[in-house]
Amino acid sequence: MFGSSFGIISQALEIYRKALDIRNRNIVNANNPDYVEEEPVIKSFAPVGINFEEVRRDQNLYFLSLRNSKLSLVRYLEERSGILSNVEGVFQELFEGTGISDYTDRFYRAYLDLMKNPTNEGAKNEIYNSARSLVDFLRAKAGDLDRLDNSVDFSLSRAVARINELVRKIYVINKEITVAYAQTYARGRDYKNLLDERDMYLRELSELINIDIQEDDIGRVKVLTSMGFTLVDFQEGYWSLRYAGGRVFWDSKANGDTDITEVIESGKVKALLDARMDIARFRSELDRIARQLISEVKIPRENSGTWFLIRNVPDPSVPLSTYGIDGDLEFYSGGLLVGTVSGYGSLSLNDLVNTINSDPAITGAGFSATLVANPDGSYTVRIENTDPEAEVVDTGNNVYESSPVFEGTGVGDIRVVGSLRDDVNDLNFSLTDTFSGFANVWWENTRGLVRDLIGDISTTQADVKDKLRIESALLESLDRRLKEMQGVSIDKEFMEIMKIQRTYEAIARVVRTIDELLETTINMV
Repeated sequence: MFGSSFGIISQALEIYRKALDIRNRNIVNANNPDYVEEEPVIKSFAPVGINFEEVRRDQNLYFLSLRNSKLSLVRYLEERSGILSNVEGVFQELFEGTGISDYTDRFYRAYLDLMKNPTNEGAKNEIYNSARSLVDFLRAKAGDLDRLDNSVDFSLSRAVARINELVRKIYVINKEITVAYAQTYARGRDYKNLLDERDMYLRELSELINIDIQEDDIGRVKVLTSMGFTLVDFQEGYWSLRYAGGRVFWDSKANGDTDITEVIESGKVKALLDARMDIARFRSELDRIARQLISEVKIPRENSGTWFLIRNVPDPSVPLSTYGIDGDLEFYSGGLLVGTVSGYGSLSLNDLVNTINSDPAITGAGFSATLVANPDGSYTVRIENTDPEAEVVDTGNNVYESSPVFEGTGVGDIRVVGSLRDDVNDLNFSLTDTFSGFANVWWENTRGLVRDLIGDISTTQADVKDKLRIESALLESLDRRLKEMQGVSIDKEFMEIMKIQRTYEAIARVVRTIDELLETTINMV
């Protein structure tokens, strides 16, 4: 009789000791965001005693997935906002008023000052220095954006590598859960530490890329990206991602890589991909400023031997009159008229170039025409003659002897024309007022492009920050709700511990009583 009783009581003590350990584990992990409260389930089987059924994990997978999805979006917004802040730092006027607007304004003011005082040596030096400063600033900012883009590109490689590492770890945990389930089936299936570790990895994975989760009966998970690209498939295997050339690929193993860049919806990887697009767009807008300066800005010359159609046109194949450009071109050599192109408004730029170059009297006097494709996508015509006494007169006031201030193809190689210091000593004073009018138009064009760039940066950042504020509040609300549903209540745990301790002490007193009865019985023999 005593042997049977001791067996039942010993089993009860072991069960309640284990229940006490679980409650203590809950308290220790009360502040762990990835820990789910565990509930020891004990059932009575009279008259044979009690049994430890299972360790129930009070998890709500629906809310966990909802929280992780929102977490993925918030991390996307946080990461993208951080990179946009770095871009704002590149263009300082967003904070300090000492950036691209100041450099462009300084240059155009220097240009207008020179047109007002074409013989002033200080004005000549200032236009060169301000042009050089503007060029240096544009190229420096382009370099800063390129370095930022390279940094983001490196971060993308690191993020994808971390995704692959987490995917492999989740796959390993799936296999460990299978083994642990079999090993602990008769002892309450107590492998919840693996599930907590799994949730921690799923949380981090959600921060990197948006995922969907499916869970089977024993806690293994299937993890998929948007559009159903599987990363982990319970016990069947796992799949990796690859980043190359600015694109993210899913390795299908059997059929090669699949580009999934466009179907990634959130997470750090999406933020980095979008940030690279942001940076490319901002650099393109910076490039437009450089190309506009190269394409438009010229100074009036006396003996340059080059004449330009000052107003650039978008299409060299349509009549110039389409753009309100018309007049007669008269070509002089040695003070004598050698040829005329009358009513050139009826001609396209292509036709005008061919007309000049096919006239033997004009070419015989050393004139030649070239169609110029400007970096900004517009076109003009350049007429040249090496004879210092040659002259081109335009009755329509569209073609002027002049030379550019900047050269290059864009922001990567924009530079001040090497001869600018000499060019400003050869100004045509009779044209300075005319070119002041042109400069005001060019200045406004540059201002418009600068406003577009700064406006794009600031509005993009403001939009992201506004969304981040809203989504962060929603995430905080979901986190609170999830903690209420599956988090640890210290008060509840202490109450349960007290109940278990009282039960444990009661059973222990039974053991002492039986021991005393056994000792008395032995002494009676």
